[in-house]
Amino acid sequence: MFYENEYYAHILKGDLVGAIGYVKQFPEQAALYRRYMDVFDKEQYLTYEIAEPLSDILRAYQRYYRDVFYLRAGKDEAADMLRSRLAVLVHVGGKHIRLDDMEREQVAGAFQRGGFHFLGGKTGGYYGPYVWKTTETKTYDVQLPEGTQPYTVKLLDGFLMKSWLDALSFGKIGTGGWTDDNGFIHCVKTSYDLDSEDFRVSLLKHEAQHARDLTLRPDMSSAQLEYRAKLVELIYSAERNLLERFAREADRSAEGNGHALASYRIISDYCRLLDKTAGELFSLSTEQVQSIARRLFEKSGSPPG
Repeated sequence: MFYENEYYAHILKGDLVGAIGYVKQFPEQAALYRRYMDVFDKEQYLTYEIAEPLSDILRAYQRYYRDVFYLRAGKDEAADMLRSRLAVLVHVGGKHIRLDDMEREQVAGAFQRGGFHFLGGKTGGYYGPYVWKTTETKTYDVQLPEGTQPYTVKLLDGFLMKSWLDALSFGKIGTGGWTDDNGFIHCVKTSYDLDSEDFRVSLLKHEAQHARDLTLRPDMSSAQLEYRAKLVELIYSAERNLLERFAREADRSAEGNGHALASYRIISDYCRLLDKTAGELFSLSTEQVQSIARRLFEKSGSPPG
């Protein structure tokens, strides 16, 4: 029997080959398997109804996804190939310009001139941009374990690309939001019902905790940031069992992937405190999950306030 959670677990860890191998076993998933073969084996990449230079740039990122996830090129090697392809497209000569700088300056500038917003850099250790059309700004008062304060939220819409998780899952899963260096929370608007617990807790509270922690301790590691924010989700979630979600993405060997490392730490902490296996955690009551999450959060090294 095909288990969607098992399929998504491969994707969340960047294990595209494992995901394709899993899908291939099930005749009812033949269409999905063919789609993977078309895109990642035959290089029949997605096309976009935008100006050719911008479309070519997005194709370069799709080739990067193929290199690093399907062909399993090393991260540095794949990033260098991406840098070389982008350099040609944005007319940058030589090898002295770093990929991150090229994205922030030449690539972002090209999309801005085309009427789009562009955010490059890495998500979970891999490159993959967010490219969108419109931004709406709102302010929300967000309650956190250490206090309540207003946060600015930018609701983003009209996306062309939403980084590698979205690409590998053909839009089924992906990053729903992030916090920038100014403490602004960015939300992929189509990912959420704005009246739902998912939005209130997994987006607003999660990202607001990031913003607070980064304000008070800018050098906090990605894994520690995610650990504290995920504990906040557990503290305030009453409608969903997030321990199951965190168990799917937990991976102690996922270097550079703060989400996977934080989820592994959380599941390990719950197992240790309760003397249970990971599978046994899913039957805990909401009150038990919340109580333990508060204990772990209080011991997690709160920044000085």
